[in-house]
Parts: sequence; C-alpha cells; structure tokens
Amino acid sequence: MGELIVDTSPQGLIGVGGFKTAHTGWLTLMAPPKIGPGSVAHDKIVVKRPYHKVFATPTTTTGPYKIARYSLIDEISRLFKEANILYWAKSLLKLTYDFIDRCVASSSEPPPFPIPRVRFVEGGLALAYFQGDRKPGGKTGSTRAIFLLEEFIDSDGEDFVKFIHNMDANPLIDYDEYGYDLAVFFSFMQHIQYAKTGKLAFISDYQGSTTLLTDPQILTHPDGRIDIFGDGNIETTVSQFEKEHICNEYCKWPAFGLEAYTSGEEEDELEACADGEDGLADGEEEHET
Repeated sequence: MGELIVDTSPQGLIGVGGFKTAHTGWLTLMAPPKIGPGSVAHDKIVVKRPYHKVFATPTTTTGPYKIARYSLIDEISRLFKEANILYWAKSLLKLTYDFIDRCVASSSEPPPFPIPRVRFVEGGLALAYFQGDRKPGGKTGSTRAIFLLEEFIDSDGEDFVKFIHNMDANPLIDYDEYGYDLAVFFSFMQHIQYAKTGKLAFISDYQGSTTLLTDPQILTHPDGRIDIFGDGNIETTVSQFEKEHICNEYCKWPAFGLEAYTSGEEEDELEACADGEDGLADGEEEHET
C-alpha cells in the first residue's frame, strides 16, 4: 500500500519509446523496502505505460500520430510481460558476471582489459484501485490502472545511450562515439549468454548510463517454443548471431574459452585478400626497401 504521484504534464514526460511512455513520478510506501523504488518517502521514480500509435487514417503507418492507451486488461498483460523481461535480464546478467568472475579467478594471468560493472534498474508493478464512488461505475477495490515503476537513472550529466539495438548483435554506436567501449563489452556479454543458454537467448537493447541500464529485451531463438518476451523479441537476431557477431578482444581472451565466430564482414575481407584485392594490383609484387 502506498501513494503514487505521476507528473503527466509535458514537463514530466521523460521520453516516448517504441512501446512505452515514461513520466516522472514519486512513490511513498507504507512498508518501504530496503532498496529499490519506494525505499524512501516521496522517492523519485520513472513511471511507464504501454501505448499504441493512432495515425490520421487507418491505412497510414508513418507521419504524425496520437498516443493511445490500451484497455486495462491489455495493459496488465503487456506490463506483466515487461516486468518479466526485466526479471530475466537481471538473471542473465548475473549468470554472465558469474562466468566472467570464475574465468578471471582461475586464470594465471589477469585480463588485459578492465571489466565494466553495470546493473539493471530495480523495478516493479503498481496497481491502482478505485476508492469509494469517485468514478461512476467504478467498484470499490477494483483495479483502476497499472504502471511499471523503475528506479530513476541519475546520470549526473551523462548522456542516455542506446548501446546495442535488438536487430543487431554488434554495437549500435560508432567507435569514435561516447560509450563505444562499453557497447563492445555488451556485445561480448551477448556472446557469453548465447553460449551459456545453448544458443537460445541473450539480452539486447542495452541502454541507459555507463553504470545503470533500463528497458532490456530478451531475444530468443525461433526454436525456443512460446515467446514470452514481447514485441521486441527479434528472433532472427539470435538465429543469425554466429554470422553477424564480430568477436572482440573480450571474446578472444583465452581464459574465457569462447568459440570464435567469423562474421560475414570478416569473411568478405578474407575473400578480398584471396582474390588479390589487398591493395596490390594484379601482377604486382611487394618489395621491402
């Protein structure tokens, strides 16, 4: 039990993603937890709700649109799925760090690179109930609304970055952009998760700050039976992982013992060299001077 205040004004809108809106909110719980949203009175949090786009005409799929909400029963289903994704992402992240820590501890040499430490936001679902006869037709004690509440990312001036997209198994940002090194590490994490789940799943949509992440997506192989991870689960990204993933310095460190994958990009380079396209014209020889 507690009180949730949501700032629905334009100033309170944090952002609009592909599936959800995010507003600033404040949470006060009667029995606060030790950590996470509501651990202190009037705790500043992020309040998320799913939405769908309504365009000018039924046949239009681009251009200006209005944000429309789902029915309550659909919102409940969608937000339970979102909370489930966050739960599984935390579990997969823990599995990944456990693997990394074991490999580093058992190696005779320390890794030639630092190991970044990140985590996903704490979060949970909040259900609002009708009280008394404040709304016609609203039965006292019945569910009125549902929200996904998440820990507020206090970036301390850092940019909010999307490091990896759910349609690709490599960094979304370029090598000279802020956060690229961390994006490379997340790509390596995907390699571990892919291997440790029997090539069935890994985390994608890595986004947030350099220490705190939000809105993950779990991608699963098409053979993984029933999809429980929502609209952002692009299954072909998993089935094509070995062809698309580019192994980096983390993947190649011997202590991790990961299978090396040759991406299509690297294969093209090898074919180019084999065809004499390595910078020398046909018939030329390279001479040392």
